[in-house]
Amino acid sequence: MEILQNSLLNKELNRVNMNILEVSFARIDSEWNMQHVISPFIRLYYAQSGEACIEYSGKTLRMTGGNIYLIPSNLEFSYWCDSSMYKLYAHINLLGYNNYDLLSNYNECIVLAEKQKEIDAIIQQWHQGDLLSSISIKTSLYQAVLEALFQEHISLGEIEEYSDLVKRALQIIKSSPHQSLTAQRLAELLFVSPSQLQKKFRQEMKVSLGQYVNEQVMFAAVNLMRFPEKSIKEISDTLGFCDQFHFSRRFCEYYGMPPSQYRKSILF
Repeated sequence: MEILQNSLLNKELNRVNMNILEVSFARIDSEWNMQHVISPFIRLYYAQSGEACIEYSGKTLRMTGGNIYLIPSNLEFSYWCDSSMYKLYAHINLLGYNNYDLLSNYNECIVLAEKQKEIDAIIQQWHQGDLLSSISIKTSLYQAVLEALFQEHISLGEIEEYSDLVKRALQIIKSSPHQSLTAQRLAELLFVSPSQLQKKFRQEMKVSLGQYVNEQVMFAAVNLMRFPEKSIKEISDTLGFCDQFHFSRRFCEYYGMPPSQYRKSILF
């Protein structure tokens, strides 16, 4: 008997997971209208019937019933609906070990055509709302993303491996994104010099430590905005900003609109 093992692949199988932020069913109309939206998560639209539009990179995509639409994370787009549409929508992340979404660098919307049967099935499972249905819905979401990747011949690259120092820094930032996580503070927590940490981090992550922390803080802010009971001030305080005004200014610089407006854009 012979057993072949791939330890790096096994690690990645345990690390890569779909983070499902929301799955809801909606009837949208002319109120579904927002310009220049950028989301740090993937949007999946299961269009059951009706019509709506997405515009990105100077192109207009008319969404119609019977198709599944995938909008990659970090793609700037506008959306509107002149009539009405019934759809199930899912906001998801496929996060690598570095906490970046695996589709964050893809700049095209993907259409899975002639999927009425699959759309009706996942909507029926959503309405049932039991444990078995939740497992089935998650499987369907994985399947849609996988089909989109194969259809568009998208490669997610090689499996990345990081040094122990960078992995520990990533874990701290991921578990507690906060404005106070400067290079000096992280170096103290990791018992290394700031220059050593910054050099190693940039070498392996291809981005500066300061930029990465800022990105993760903004990503955490968007995730917190999904909870309507959390005020903008509470989110600002949680992430370590000195005041709400400073948070709003930084957020607007990053996403192009103030937090209150952005909160509306992540609906549906």
